[in-house]
Amino acid sequence: MLPYFKGYKMAVYVVAAIAPFAVLYAWSALAGRNMFATLEGMVALVVVFFACLLGLSRVLGSKADQKADALVSLYNDACDPPAFLEQGEPLAQVIEPPYTEAGSWFLSFYALALDDMGRTSEAATIGTAMVEGAKHAPNPAMRAGLLINMEPVVVRLFGPEAALGVIDEAEAALKQAGAQLDDRENFLSWERAILQARRDGNDEELLSRYTQIYPSASYLPRMRVQAAAEVAAIQRRRGDAAGERAALAFVVEHGNRLPVVREARERLAELG
Repeated sequence: MLPYFKGYKMAVYVVAAIAPFAVLYAWSALAGRNMFATLEGMVALVVVFFACLLGLSRVLGSKADQKADALVSLYNDACDPPAFLEQGEPLAQVIEPPYTEAGSWFLSFYALALDDMGRTSEAATIGTAMVEGAKHAPNPAMRAGLLINMEPVVVRLFGPEAALGVIDEAEAALKQAGAQLDDRENFLSWERAILQARRDGNDEELLSRYTQIYPSASYLPRMRVQAAAEVAAIQRRRGDAAGERAALAFVVEHGNRLPVVREARERLAELG
């Protein structure tokens, strides 16, 4: 659970504090004697307190996670950076360095949305804090998580070479943590291939990878739109007007309020 939903946390503590006394008052009324003065009453008081604390933490923690997911969905699924920034700002403002993994996860998307809307200096402030925080992570597992979360931000703000360095560090941290092969390593491997191709100007490799993303509904809509914009740029360099036009049409149809939509419309108008 993101530890920044203070209202949820307060609710857990209040209910956990009140519930045991309510239970003992009811028990005393039913039993016709003061259960607060008995050993079994005191045991029940402690048991109910911890049961409420653990149970409510799990339930409200799940609700907090759902709320955070709904906010991020405005960006990743609805492709609506302005709405995400507006509704996510109260949460973003209370997430302070050093970031937890959950906090850095949320802020990674928030920083990208800031950059989308031309607020690059604010995004860079978050990105720099992420880089510094990863350096001082208390253990390799957390360090790996922080590095993986910030990699897309580093790509956007600091370029492919800096992001390749982040990938190297993340892979090393995963090995130190003794992590088994999982989606994180697959993600890092995929990102490495794309960044190396961008660095080397390998359009064939980029086209091969991006055309796996944008036609596939298994990827997030924002990722598909960005991949389509990359395909359009590659096809333009290759002189493939039909391929460029198809990719641009996808961006316009699905990109909603992402900044690449305006650029795609302008280019489509040029193509006629």
